[in-house]
Amino acid sequence: MTATLRPLAAFALLAWSPAFAQTICHDPPAGMSCPGDRLVWCNTPSLIYHFRGERYFGCTKTGKFQCEHDAVREGCRPTRNGQ
Repeated sequence: MTATLRPLAAFALLAWSPAFAQTICHDPPAGMSCPGDRLVWCNTPSLIYHFRGERYFGCTKTGKFQCEHDAVREGCRPTRNGQ
């Protein structure tokens, strides 16, 4: 019986560890707009940007909101898998 519970206990400890904690998502600053462009969230370490409605828009540990053309100018690229 205990051999069956060990993997479950290990999974439970791992699943609630800080490594699996959800990153807090951020909202764009009030009044921020990009006339004629789209607002994106650029993950600064990876230089990948995410559009509103995608999984990681505003939800990576390090990043910033900016207009798409500014992100491209700084070397960022869009996601390839729509996340």
